[in-house]
Amino acid sequence: MSMLFVKLPVRDLPAARAFYEALGFRVEETSSDEGEAAVVLGDELVLALHTRERFAALLPGEAGDPAQAPTVVHTLTADSRADVDDRVARAVAAGGRPGLPAREADARYTGSFADPDGNVWEVVWIDQLHVVN
Repeated sequence: MSMLFVKLPVRDLPAARAFYEALGFRVEETSSDEGEAAVVLGDELVLALHTRERFAALLPGEAGDPAQAPTVVHTLTADSRADVDDRVARAVAAGGRPGLPAREADARYTGSFADPDGNVWEVVWIDQLHVVN
């Protein structure tokens, strides 16, 4: 299986790094430096936080600003409804902004928040007992 690296621009790398560490994620120091922090979200998923200058060097054109409008929505799964609420609460306590109110639809329960740079995150619990294949 391949690994997935999600690269995000941030204004303040130390603050962004502290935010994701406060959510319980680990920073892989051997893959981090003054321009990037590699936040391990799972065995095959890494969130690469880049200074805006480092991020801009990856693009052929101009980078969007997530503080002005979302450029992408990231979704993490949760083990329970309580886990959804807990992750959103921890994100807000760590300096993020609350997103949409928690919502239920079909066999899902979803909460959301934005990190300090405005990147939007959803946290979703899927009731596997009611998922139709």
